[in-house]
Amino acid sequence: MLFKLSKLGKLSLIAVLFSFLTLSCSNKTAINPESNLESISNTNASTCPAGSEEVKLDLANIALTREENIPLMYQGYNNLEGPVWHDGALYYSNMGTHQPDENGFALSNQTTIWRWIIGEKPQVWMEDTLAGTNGLAVDSKGNLVGARQLDGSLSTIDWQTKQITPIVASYQDKRFNSPNDLTISRDDTVYFTDPNWNTPSNIPSYTIQGGGWPGSMEPGQRVYRVTADGEVNATAVTDLVPALRDKPNGITLSLDEQQLIVGGLRGLWAFDLNAGEVSNPVQLLDTPIDGLGKDCSGNIYITTTRELPSRTDGQVVVVLDKTYREVGELNVEGIHIVTNVAFGGDEGKTLFITSLTAPMDGEKLRYCGDKPCLKAGIYTAKLNVQGFPF
Repeated sequence: MLFKLSKLGKLSLIAVLFSFLTLSCSNKTAINPESNLESISNTNASTCPAGSEEVKLDLANIALTREENIPLMYQGYNNLEGPVWHDGALYYSNMGTHQPDENGFALSNQTTIWRWIIGEKPQVWMEDTLAGTNGLAVDSKGNLVGARQLDGSLSTIDWQTKQITPIVASYQDKRFNSPNDLTISRDDTVYFTDPNWNTPSNIPSYTIQGGGWPGSMEPGQRVYRVTADGEVNATAVTDLVPALRDKPNGITLSLDEQQLIVGGLRGLWAFDLNAGEVSNPVQLLDTPIDGLGKDCSGNIYITTTRELPSRTDGQVVVVLDKTYREVGELNVEGIHIVTNVAFGGDEGKTLFITSLTAPMDGEKLRYCGDKPCLKAGIYTAKLNVQGFPF
């Protein structure tokens, strides 16, 4: 999940620098490739029907559809992020920046939440003066949980009243940088990433956790664990893999919740997870990573950048199976950066893919391959497996 406008040029450069690393490490096997099927079925019973962990994903003849009539809130730069499916609708964050006010100040990375019932036009569900979210997820009780860059909090948002209730907003007496992406375990423990490139432009740097700009591995950007009762601790992710200090981003749990999978600008890693403690990192990919998702068969969906015949910074969703072996990729054409994924639809088999585009690169028109980039949008594909709603 990505960044404010002032970082777009830097990220694009980094993406290109990384894009030659297209031979990933995804042929490595999972840390614990064999898991108890009954345990997995019980763990995911609220999302996945019994036996779904044994369904084999078939990506043959799958093509993405760019959905029409997806409104955008902001002028120029728009980032669609954090999709979550709930009660017959897709909710997602739309980040961007309004025109400067009368004093010339533009608050960066404001975020609106949209609600989209398939077949209808998306509607604004929460204005950016309130929402300020990036990643969205749903806990075991059906509560909406948001990573809010506006106030640096992990919060619940009431579906009916839209009341926002912070779960945690600081660590060691400093606000989080900009909570980005999150994943929730069956016991409602939340793991979230906290890079510093979505921190609103009116927040003094000395009040936040800190960390360096893209390319730096300076401490301050971390992955946190929050228990169901609100206790927060920094995980050892960025101690074990300092490369994940460089804009930690997408995060998810393996199907059996025995691994935590985390991506950032320098790649993707899986960690053993035991009683909330991480260990034994294994690198899975070495390209810049944004959002992550998973299906009921244990496949992991990764939004990333790869060199393609049509463009050096091709935008793709790479799919790894439950042993972390690559089984395919989906090309997301025409946009600047692919950002995240979620499953939904009537059967839970529709894959939703969000994207970002800043149509101008400085004073020049931005190109995606040999054509001008499309505006940010949402892509879909109907798969043969059910998946998780965030």
